[in-house]
This record gives sequence, structure tokens and C-alpha cells, in this order.
Amino acid sequence: MDRMTLINLYGQGVTDCETSPFEMLETFHIRSELHHLSLTKEEKKMLAAYDIRLLSHAERVFEHTSKAYDFSSSKESTEEWWWHLDSLLKGEIVFSATSIYDDVI
Repeated sequence: MDRMTLINLYGQGVTDCETSPFEMLETFHIRSELHHLSLTKEEKKMLAAYDIRLLSHAERVFEHTSKAYDFSSSKESTEEWWWHLDSLLKGEIVFSATSIYDDVI
């Protein structure tokens, strides 16, 4: 899939908080794939907007996704903060937009 398709799928996933917990996990996998791609400035801006949307609903997404995923046993790097919503909500890790906004402004 091309980058824009992945970004749009991620955006749909974080916008629709009524999806199944398994669909939300797929959204997290898409976000991880995007994390490892080189993105244009415009793509970074779009991704950042969707990340903010996810963060604004983090507690609800955590509660919902916890039905299918144990965040406390996540092995992914904390750079992939979406896999660590439990730690994020507790203030144990801090979301940083620095890498998202590199060269954007």
C-alpha cells in the first residue's frame, strides 16, 4: 500500500472509536508501519493530526482496546507510544511530537 492510503486508513481507524478492539489493533499496526517510513512534510502533518485525535481519545481507546490487547506486556519501543497507552495515561511516558514535526515548519 502507498503511504497516503496507510495514512488515510490510520485516520479512519482513530476517528471511528466504535470499531472492534481487533480493528483498533490493526490501526496500531498501520501506525507502526508508518512510523518506519520516510514521509513528506504534508504526510507528517496529516499523521500528526491523526495522532492528536488518537491522543484526545486515549482513555476511551485504551479501555476499548484492552479487551483484546494487554498494553502492560507490550514489547514495542516507547517511540511507538500507541502500544503503550497505559503508560502514557499514567504519565510514565510522554508523547513527543518532535520527530513528527521535524522539518515540517
